[in-house]
Amino acid sequence: MQNEFTRSLYNGDEFTVTYELVPGQGSGGRRVDRLLAFAEKAKADGRIKALSITDNPGGHPALAPVAIGSDVRERGMEPLIHFSLKDKNRNQVESHLFHYHRQGFANLLVLGGDFPRPGYHGQAKPVFDLDSVQTLRLMRDMEEGTYQKYFGSRRPAFTPISCNRGCVVSPFKVAEPEQVWQYAKLLKKIEGGAQFIITQLGYDICKFEELIRFMRDNGLTVPVLGNVFVPSPAVAGYMLRGKVPGIVFPELLANIIEEEGRNSDRESRLIRAAKMICVLKGLGFSGVHLGGNGLRFDDVRFILDTAEELTPHWDELRRDIHFPVPGTWYLYESARPEACGEKRSPLAPGRLHSRQYGHKIAHEFFFSPPKPAGRLFGGLCLLCARTRKSTAILRTIEKWIKGFLFHCLMCGDCTLVELTYICPQSGCPKNLLNGPCGGSRHMTCEVHPDRYCYWVRVYNRVARSSTPELLGRTPFLPPRDWTLDRTSSWINYFSGRDHCRLDLTRKEK
Repeated sequence: MQNEFTRSLYNGDEFTVTYELVPGQGSGGRRVDRLLAFAEKAKADGRIKALSITDNPGGHPALAPVAIGSDVRERGMEPLIHFSLKDKNRNQVESHLFHYHRQGFANLLVLGGDFPRPGYHGQAKPVFDLDSVQTLRLMRDMEEGTYQKYFGSRRPAFTPISCNRGCVVSPFKVAEPEQVWQYAKLLKKIEGGAQFIITQLGYDICKFEELIRFMRDNGLTVPVLGNVFVPSPAVAGYMLRGKVPGIVFPELLANIIEEEGRNSDRESRLIRAAKMICVLKGLGFSGVHLGGNGLRFDDVRFILDTAEELTPHWDELRRDIHFPVPGTWYLYESARPEACGEKRSPLAPGRLHSRQYGHKIAHEFFFSPPKPAGRLFGGLCLLCARTRKSTAILRTIEKWIKGFLFHCLMCGDCTLVELTYICPQSGCPKNLLNGPCGGSRHMTCEVHPDRYCYWVRVYNRVARSSTPELLGRTPFLPPRDWTLDRTSSWINYFSGRDHCRLDLTRKEK
């Protein structure tokens, strides 16, 4: 698995640079020709260690990343393939992993992906069968040879496959619930097998430094690449209007870029990116992930050359590139451009924690087999499971009760108790079980902006003592078993068919 990218990334003495290529629709044409010409120039320059290739960005269909990846590799550059989950069920995920391994694509960036947008004959069906945490664990199991333990003797073993697994985190969330969950899910991703991290794009230097401090506080040594994105005036305005999922673009910077556009001042944007690279290197990032709209390789060369010249003065450049969003919450107190605060900010989770008390009491009463009521109710469920008619009656009763209380969709594998008695199947459009996506904005859902993000609602009901570290250690929830769909979760629980049958945390420890 050793290649130019991994050799640089895991060498503490090197600062790794990657660049993002964005294929469009169609299998060829000028856009593809420009990408490949860029790859040839990047190879000749030698400073870019990998070219990352997006996978249907923005929820729109585009040329598959493996196609461009093959062409990029032929030109001597290492491809970093984006591995988006929005369009793949778990069978397709495994199939792609086998394919990438056979073709020698060793570097994958695992991400959930933007919700699919309307296309041919309307809205595409979202998949999200696995979330990023589940996929990272799958990849780790396929590498360590522990994949088969979930099948017993029913599935033949295959030769373990491995790849360099990356994940994404956004340290730029504006609200406390969103930001705390981003850090908590990052811990789950690293525990699940993530080997490097790339940040979402942002322009708040204190947020960049906050991520590094959080990593150090938790003893994490996983390499982190900071995202340095160079937007055109049009794209900056587009992001400012909230048109890109998860991005809260600073209005001050958007106004500066607009003014630069009116003055045909292209160089200022490039110098700003060079300064960001200097500061991120000084803060302790392992490298940067460069990207931008309409950048030529000459622009990238100018950015890298200027960054090398300015590096000795990185600490003096903070103010020039610090663009916080007003009202932003910080995990560490102080939002000064000179330095990030060292003391943790007070947290306010669980403001609605009491709303689940009644549900907890009922769960303890009916679903604790050691207790008499639990044994009695469990025996009744198992008795009903003996005939089709009694099963249908119990299922109807369950559907009515849980539909009224929790908007239940009868997935057959209930996770209400782990998720503060809010149903993720009806509450989250992506049905995520191990933490939020990065698409929320001002605490609202990426798909339904008129609603609070599901995980913001969960945050408001967790224990009041919760921290990113505690939330990051909550039990891992495995993928849904779709054979249980539309069946009784009560019967499945007492018969040992749901996720509770696998105490995964205990087994893996």
